[in-house]
Amino acid sequence: MPTRQQLLFLRAQRLVIRKGLELLKSKREALMKEFFGIVEESVKERSELTGLLNKAQRDLEITRALRGPEVESFAIAAKRDVVLDIKVENVWGVFVPEIAETALTRTMEARGVSPVGAGAGVLDVAREFEVVADTIVRIASREVRLARVGEEIKADTRKINAISEEMLPGMTGRIKSIERALEEREREEVFRLKRYKGKKARA
Repeated sequence: MPTRQQLLFLRAQRLVIRKGLELLKSKREALMKEFFGIVEESVKERSELTGLLNKAQRDLEITRALRGPEVESFAIAAKRDVVLDIKVENVWGVFVPEIAETALTRTMEARGVSPVGAGAGVLDVAREFEVVADTIVRIASREVRLARVGEEIKADTRKINAISEEMLPGMTGRIKSIERALEEREREEVFRLKRYKGKKARA
């Protein structure tokens, strides 16, 4: 049987859900600003990477044509492992992996090769490809962040739709149903009271 206590509980619960919905919408809005900011930066960096890579590849082919054996020897001597530091950042409760910026462009000493043994063209090409590697790492970090934020926006949108289109309307329907039942019961009580008073007066 519907009771006033149930009505008060449902009204309080609906208020809490509405406040939660507003917070969820604020979170999604902040994430969308973050998302579109990253998209803009990623598009610029992708364009920059394409230009850098095309130039580096062209210069490599020219240098290889002029000094083929020297290029191969230099590549073997300058080989190295690259270690990336991945940290996790909290963005509106979303844990986003981020690759810490690492300078991959090396000095002559860090390459461990003699400037005498390698021509200027070979060193220039090596530097160009290191700049390309720097840019790739930076883009990878942004795009991992972009994917994670995009997934969270989708998840929040599903929650917002479920709350707005199913949960709140269903709860409002139950509240109205209880309100109608209580009003009907009140009318019956008033009617019974009037009838009782009428009988008492006649007696």
